Amino acid sequence: MSGLSEEELVLNMLALDAGLNEIAARFGEHVMLAYEDPVSFGAGHFVLYPAEASSPRFVIDEQYPDGVDWSDEDRVPTSWTWASEVRAPRPDSPFPWMVLAEGEIESADYEKLLQIARTWAGTVHVLAIREAALTVDTLDQDVTGRDSGGRESGGRASLT
Repeated sequence: MSGLSEEELVLNMLALDAGLNEIAARFGEHVMLAYEDPVSFGAGHFVLYPAEASSPRFVIDEQYPDGVDWSDEDRVPTSWTWASEVRAPRPDSPFPWMVLAEGEIESADYEKLLQIARTWAGTVHVLAIREAALTVDTLDQDVTGRDSGGRESGGRASLT
């Protein structure tokens, strides 16, 4: 047990949920938050996914005291496990996800978990922006910011 009162555990649980929703709103163009049932079909209780893809993902699972499980309607997590995963199917494994990083955060340290999730979402956001910039349209724009000096290309990058 974490040593926190049930009221403190509930407040931390609500704060984590609110923080994850803030992250999803802040990076909403490229990141979405899903509430899943890890027992039946989902990756975790909270899962951040790229908006345009299913990989990578950031999974958060609630951890309960001994004797309490997902089916208990009055459950309150005492900690959360997290994992940063990427889809990497392997012929020698039926599990298509590879864990890149993982950990466990006690309820009192939920801000640390939010910071890890915020960093993950920010990275996905930046990568999505970079990927969008890798288009022919971008290459056809002036990338030097210099005068063309009479050159035919006008100082522009070209694929031809």
